[in-house]
Amino acid sequence: MPDEVTSSGAGWVSVITPKKPLLHLPLREIWRYRDLITLMVWRDFISLHKQTIFGPLWYFVQPLVSTVVFQVVFGKIARIPTNNIPPFLFYMSGIVIWYYFSACLSRTANTLAANSALFTKVYFPRLTIPIADCISNIWQFLIQLSIFLGFYLFFLAKGAPIHPSYRIIIIPFLVLQTALLGLGVGLIISALSTRFRDLQVGVAPIVQLWMYASCIFYPRSMVPDYLQWLITLNPVVPIIEGFRFSLMGQGQVEIWQWLSSLGITIFLLILGLIEFGRAEKTFADTI
Repeated sequence: MPDEVTSSGAGWVSVITPKKPLLHLPLREIWRYRDLITLMVWRDFISLHKQTIFGPLWYFVQPLVSTVVFQVVFGKIARIPTNNIPPFLFYMSGIVIWYYFSACLSRTANTLAANSALFTKVYFPRLTIPIADCISNIWQFLIQLSIFLGFYLFFLAKGAPIHPSYRIIIIPFLVLQTALLGLGVGLIISALSTRFRDLQVGVAPIVQLWMYASCIFYPRSMVPDYLQWLITLNPVVPIIEGFRFSLMGQGQVEIWQWLSSLGITIFLLILGLIEFGRAEKTFADTI
């Protein structure tokens, strides 16, 4: 929502009116409110660990427990191959990326419903909250990535068949794409949930099903040929496979698959911005 500023004898007056364009990204306003984003990120960090015993240590426990469970269930019992990648690294590499994506999606999906009381009392760019959520989740991602890198160096020192190379330079781009994908899908769900409240209940099972379709505990090479086109439509798969390939030299991802994933990510982000922009004009009446 823009500020139309006019000069009068009484001083400057700001009139806030709804945006008319179909797609509006208030970058200038968001930059002006960057201090608010910083405060929200700090608020999230403090409130998340307030009155907890272990605090950020839970970030260490979560991926380790999940990796061990995956290794036992899918590695030892189901005997799913990992294409020469040490199973522990295979599962943890997928878990680290997936947790960041699901955290961005889940928190963004609740933006309008969780902050309706705040939105109806004061004006600020509504996108600052989902942006702050995605930035807040970086802290969790970096902790879990550091755990993964620690085990990665351990297996590398033991002579495991992993081959680091210059390809690691694409990791920041994959992380950025993960955040944008979670932001886009989250904005779509947040906008639709103002009219269909049961979507909030459906987020958890949707995320769970999406995880099983994202090659986290099985390699893409196991997917039958007649389903490869379907797995390509999942934008998370090339991100995870690209992350594994960049660090370990193993993975099934081609440049066109990653470009397809990037195109779907951009499409979902634009769609999310459009739907979120529509919803924020009238959500106070429908929430």
